[in-house]
Amino acid sequence: MNFQLDNDTGKIIVHVPINFRRWGGKKVLIGPQGEDLRLLEKEIRKDEKLLKALARAYKWQKLIAIGKYQNSGDIEMVEQINRSYVQRVMRMMLLSPRIIEAILNGEQPEGFALTDIDKTFSPLWDKQAEQFGFTFRHQ
Repeated sequence: MNFQLDNDTGKIIVHVPINFRRWGGKKVLIGPQGEDLRLLEKEIRKDEKLLKALARAYKWQKLIAIGKYQNSGDIEMVEQINRSYVQRVMRMMLLSPRIIEAILNGEQPEGFALTDIDKTFSPLWDKQAEQFGFTFRHQ
């Protein structure tokens, strides 16, 4: 950070070197030494797209379980949503509870997005965490 005096106006100009990065569709600030300024406001880290997809996955899973829908085709027709999106969102139900909890808390790795779920991933929860870059302290 540096200061400069504007001789014409007598105002002090402050220059703060920051970078912007995208996180969950939002721009966030990265400090001059690469500090993660998102830690200052935890809510920024919550990826609204991931949260919405997770909520839909649980809703649709419940509606299938109670018999309102039989499959993703029914969801597509009734809710008028693209079938590939429905199937991608429903894959979230295969994620480990710790990954889901991390998403809900805004603690997912930087860059983790719904498109990562499109790729083949392990059914083993420890392998999922490794593949997607989640780090958990062993309890």
